[in-house]
Amino acid sequence: MGSRCFACPALLAFVSCLLTSVYAQEDCPEPVGRFASIEGEADVQNDGGGGWRAARLDQRLCEGDTIRVGERSRVAVQLINDAVLRIDQSTSIRLVNITGKTDEQSWIDLVSGALHSISRQPWLLKVTTPHLKGDIDGTEFYVQAEDDRSLLIVLEGRVLVSTDKGRLTVASGQAVTAEAGQAPVFRTVVRPRDAVQWALYYPPLLYLRPDEFPPGPGWQGMVRQSIEFYLRGDRQKAFEGIATVPETVRDPRFFAYRASLLLAVGRVDEAGADLKRALSLAPNDSKALALQSIIAVAQNEKDKALNVARRAVEAAPGSATALIALSYARQAGFDLEGARASLEKAVQLDPKNALAWARLAELRSSFGRLEQGLKAAEKAVILEPDLSRTQTVLGFTYLTEVKTTQAKEAFDKAIAFDQADPLPRLGLGLAKIREGDLDEGRREIEVAASLDPNNSIVRSYLGKAYYEEKRMPLDEQQYIIAEELDPKDPTPWFYDAIAKQTTNRPVEALQDIEKAIELNDNRAVYRSRLSLDSDLAARSASLARVYTDLGFQQLALVEGWKSVNTDPTNFSAHRFLADSYSALPRHEIARVSELLQSQLLQPINTTPIQPHLAESNLFLISGGGPGALSFNEFNPLFNRNGLTLQSSGLVGENSTYGGEDVASGIYQKASFSVGAFHFTTDGFRENADQTDDIANAFVQRELSPQTSVQAEYRHRNVEHGDIQPSSCINSVR
Repeated sequence: MGSRCFACPALLAFVSCLLTSVYAQEDCPEPVGRFASIEGEADVQNDGGGGWRAARLDQRLCEGDTIRVGERSRVAVQLINDAVLRIDQSTSIRLVNITGKTDEQSWIDLVSGALHSISRQPWLLKVTTPHLKGDIDGTEFYVQAEDDRSLLIVLEGRVLVSTDKGRLTVASGQAVTAEAGQAPVFRTVVRPRDAVQWALYYPPLLYLRPDEFPPGPGWQGMVRQSIEFYLRGDRQKAFEGIATVPETVRDPRFFAYRASLLLAVGRVDEAGADLKRALSLAPNDSKALALQSIIAVAQNEKDKALNVARRAVEAAPGSATALIALSYARQAGFDLEGARASLEKAVQLDPKNALAWARLAELRSSFGRLEQGLKAAEKAVILEPDLSRTQTVLGFTYLTEVKTTQAKEAFDKAIAFDQADPLPRLGLGLAKIREGDLDEGRREIEVAASLDPNNSIVRSYLGKAYYEEKRMPLDEQQYIIAEELDPKDPTPWFYDAIAKQTTNRPVEALQDIEKAIELNDNRAVYRSRLSLDSDLAARSASLARVYTDLGFQQLALVEGWKSVNTDPTNFSAHRFLADSYSALPRHEIARVSELLQSQLLQPINTTPIQPHLAESNLFLISGGGPGALSFNEFNPLFNRNGLTLQSSGLVGENSTYGGEDVASGIYQKASFSVGAFHFTTDGFRENADQTDDIANAFVQRELSPQTSVQAEYRHRNVEHGDIQPSSCINSVR
């Protein structure tokens, strides 16, 4: 008689579940994508059917998978064909056929709901809804599928939309609708990018503490528990925790808290309704006013943001939250000094507010005070190590010191705490690029652009990443979007000018660089006055190079002098003058002086030091821009680990030949340049032969953002006959 195993059914169920998970992985040897961000509730179902599985960050996706996104939830999916999908709440899509091959088309089926897509492979993506089919031409678009119709808005590029009754070609800024059994028709949309308001990111403002609400069975106990879930990064349970709170509650704190949760998942309309409810109960509620100010900042309503933030401070002068909101509003209005002053006061009033310390770290970095910024960031992390914003700011402060390993660790933690925040994705991408992994770095920046599609700064750096990959015209498309999103930011104009200069379009480059100089002071939203002078000097030096390309040598020299006078510490301006002087007679002393100043002032970079005197500044063009890091100025980080080689040669009569080879590179905090030049000729008369060999080796090690050590070795050996000009003149006579 055998014994019964009462635990066997449960054991068999566990083994079956485990095997199902293993088989699911084995059935997907070649994943077609991954979850880059999950906010709230999302599930996946295999192509063969079966049960739904909860999605998780970085989970692999298989061919034929169906993705289902819950209410008040958002996800981002990165596909192997370089497309990034941002999927809205209550949406269901199926990955019908996803391929990374350049000669095959991928197919996505939007069953219901809405998605925003950034795709970079021309004609390699197709999207279908119950009412239309769209063939995507390397574009950015928004598509929504309802029960009775579908809507498609093209944000960049073009889409061929078709139904059984007809087809239309839809260009940037246009929209079409399609109903069952009808041909697609154009629809007027005044502000196309408003369609992706749900995808925007609103920075955290309320520093929530569970002890503000007493425990218990009532609504305050529910809010307390909800805050605990929120601080652990579980927004879905945070929403569930307050789902049963009765609407009869008349405490404005509840509606302000729920509004902050709704903003965290992009539901700005619902959040606005809660804020109105809070202000109807307490017209001067400081937290509700502060949240309204943040919404106005995100929607570029600067005057409204400042007025509402001031009301919040007047209502509660001791509120750190109100002062943080005021710092955002002042920064949006180009008052960087006032923004920093607001935060200095905030940390004095509430020294345990981690968000205030994190914001202060941002502003101190904007003034170039990197050590103070690092101290503020470390203070924020000590106070709240599990908060995404504190880890994000710490990661950027590590980046300023090129501590990429520590920076990536901080960014990874920030992403785990808040998967919707674009900044840690941007930072992670920059760190990977700095380490030499341009492809992976660009992919992270693409995810950042998907998480906040209306962020001009992210678009500018995505364009620069495409430029580094030599993927024209994708880089210029991003610059155009950035210019539209923030017409007052000079950054995209400046980078677009560099791209046009390197593709032999100097006239267009001249127009863009002049526009960047005109807008330069608008960088006050990110940079201090001193840093703005550095920015202007960099733009002037780049303008001088454009003038050189156009043959306006005197104008180029004037701009070079102007650049040096604006910022005497700008190495790029000194290097430009050195190169310019090398082509002018009787300027040897000036050339050597400018080159030496450039070397002493330069940051870690790949600019080669050519052994001979001819003009050669190709590496400076692509590396143009401010050489100093600050929050939101990451141009130096694109000087990634790697090697570059520049070679030139000449051959002529009378046994004349020569050549120059220069190798330069970067590894972490060190850079080097090694070059050799050789020239020989028999001359054009007897005993006029000449041989010239020059060697140069230069190495630089950065000890801190303000200090570096340099070493240089130079050698020259010249052998020649009678080459004096007087001898030549006498022989002619």
